[in-house]
Amino acid sequence: MPTLSPWPAPGLPAVVLVVLATALPVLLGARAVLVRLPEPAEPDGKPPYATLATPRFVGTCSALAALAGLLVALTLPPAVWPLWWVLAGPALVLVAVDARTTWLPLRLTHVVWAAAVGAAALSTVLGGVEVLVRVGVGAAAAALLYLGLWRLSRGGLGFGDVRLAPVLGAAGAAVGWSTLVATLLLGSLAGAVVGAVLTLRGRPGAFAYAPSMLAGAFLACALRAFSG
Repeated sequence: MPTLSPWPAPGLPAVVLVVLATALPVLLGARAVLVRLPEPAEPDGKPPYATLATPRFVGTCSALAALAGLLVALTLPPAVWPLWWVLAGPALVLVAVDARTTWLPLRLTHVVWAAAVGAAALSTVLGGVEVLVRVGVGAAAAALLYLGLWRLSRGGLGFGDVRLAPVLGAAGAAVGWSTLVATLLLGSLAGAVVGAVLTLRGRPGAFAYAPSMLAGAFLACALRAFSG
């Protein structure tokens, strides 16, 4: 199945719309979501989710969402913008929670899944059935890859990362197979770099891996821009 064909550069109104549509829901809704997230039965000393609902945390997530939306608008075809909106908005908040707590809340993960399903339907309308085929194959491939890694790691990789993987795979594959591969490989590379840095700083062991997975997706976007 071929990659999506080249597209004309979006105008400024379209870029601004994508950035606002990505950042504003995070700015206006993240705090309400965080204070309502149920805590796990055995939190193992993690900070409560509600304590993350600070202006600094919400503002940082909103700024990152705006930057991610800008990157999406400038580097990806409009047909896949809905799927990548999920990564730049809801999934970014989910990953930010993981970065602070090393937990990926299941309820918020379900929200990301639901948003991804709706986005896949919209991208199919915009890009055709071939987009839906790529989305399905990409989601399955990423899920199987991370399920295998989870089993091999024997607890080193959290199952929350396995739940996140299909969303990343769907978004990457919607653009093309090379973007899917780049998303997965760059995410792994980012995770390896973070692990190495923590080890050098005397903090070996498990760490929040989802931020590296999401970073891999947006690094793949940047790679598309540089490779033309």
